[in-house]
Amino acid sequence: MKISRKDLPEQEVLLTIEVEAEDMEPHIQKAYRRVVQNKSIPGFRKGKAPRSVVERFVGADFLRGEALNTLVNETVDSAVKEQALEIGGNPNVKIVSDDPVILEATVPLVPSVNIEAYHDIRVEDEPVDVTDEQVLELLQSIQHEQAPWEPVERPVAFDDQLTIDVQGSIEGKEIINQLGVGYFVAQGTPNPVPGFSDQLTAMTAGNEKEFSLTIPEDFGDEELAKKQCVFRVVVHEVKAKRLSELDDEFAKGVGDGYANLTELKEKIRADLQEQAEQSALRSYQEKVVQALISKTNLSLSPMLVEHEIDHMLLDQREALKRQQVDMDQYLQTVGKTPEAYRDELRENAFARLTRSHALRRIAELEGLQISSEDIDKELDSIAESAGSQSDSVRRTFGSSEGRQSLSGVLLSRQVYDRLTAIARGNGPEPGSGSGQPRKKKAADVSVNKGDESARTPE
Repeated sequence: MKISRKDLPEQEVLLTIEVEAEDMEPHIQKAYRRVVQNKSIPGFRKGKAPRSVVERFVGADFLRGEALNTLVNETVDSAVKEQALEIGGNPNVKIVSDDPVILEATVPLVPSVNIEAYHDIRVEDEPVDVTDEQVLELLQSIQHEQAPWEPVERPVAFDDQLTIDVQGSIEGKEIINQLGVGYFVAQGTPNPVPGFSDQLTAMTAGNEKEFSLTIPEDFGDEELAKKQCVFRVVVHEVKAKRLSELDDEFAKGVGDGYANLTELKEKIRADLQEQAEQSALRSYQEKVVQALISKTNLSLSPMLVEHEIDHMLLDQREALKRQQVDMDQYLQTVGKTPEAYRDELRENAFARLTRSHALRRIAELEGLQISSEDIDKELDSIAESAGSQSDSVRRTFGSSEGRQSLSGVLLSRQVYDRLTAIARGNGPEPGSGSGQPRKKKAADVSVNKGDESARTPE
């Protein structure tokens, strides 16, 4: 094959590939073998007709067209390897001529990532302090969770649990009729309509009350929206939580039990401190990443942005499908065309690519790598924490895809840890030999492989 190359702006290369007759022949032979196995040729058993007969039966142009199905991908793949291109995604291929076969492949290259002086990044830590009020708030939450419901002889108040009969009608038509149902009286709840709970406060067991409420405009049934509903409610029973005293006896009944209330408070404080520190660390690392992005100059093919938009739309389609909504319904609801929605996602797609490639570049510059032993240790840790599901975990993450996923997670963790150390002034000095950039391997790509430009690390 003959290849001519033209370097385009924005990290793209245009390859013009002319396929010579000797390169075309193996693909025509493959096409013949596929066709002869699937076509019934008069006078021959299936799979036994000679190529010359098959060509006369289906037509030489048909066989040539079938050959192009395998030729295009394999030829572009070979051309990419011959040119030693590091591709960042699937090429766009156009058949310019089919006799002779001439292809034009626009190849998106791996983005160019330039990060300026990232070792100068500094971000101040914010102090994490758990207050006595936070400890008491969580302690009281535990107190309420463990408290039993008991009947009370007093007027209904918020946070009570009721047993009621409820009937409702709009314009004389009954829309609800439930007897002996449980109802939790929560302030501000929209269930069944806003204001319903408020009407029940101050009632007592045995009371009956009739009142009217307006069905909200955003109610699920448009025919009932904005209409007056007349409710009739009978209260049969009122229950409230019986709260235990916050003392040593209470502490002994929490979880596996604590020696006294002081020990329980100390455990609560320690848990809150750990949660607060983890939350603060995530917030801190996000600030560091944003500082890194501000120092990052990314040059990439617009094709990769479109690929990323495709990934985003696929993820959203799956999320909507779980809610039994398709994409067309969603776009109709938000009043957008598919083209306008793609345009709306473009900026976010570029931001995602910038973040992903900046983090990946840090891994290269700092020489961060994940060994097979690292993956084994992580797999052992996950399996151990999975208990009875450990065998299933090992099967899932022990596959090549699973190990690759774990490798991405571990590399991402290393990148965040290194950036955190740098931002706190604890990282290795630039040029200290702490990490050597990984050597890039010679291009070994296939035009059929999925775009990996924004996958790891995240």
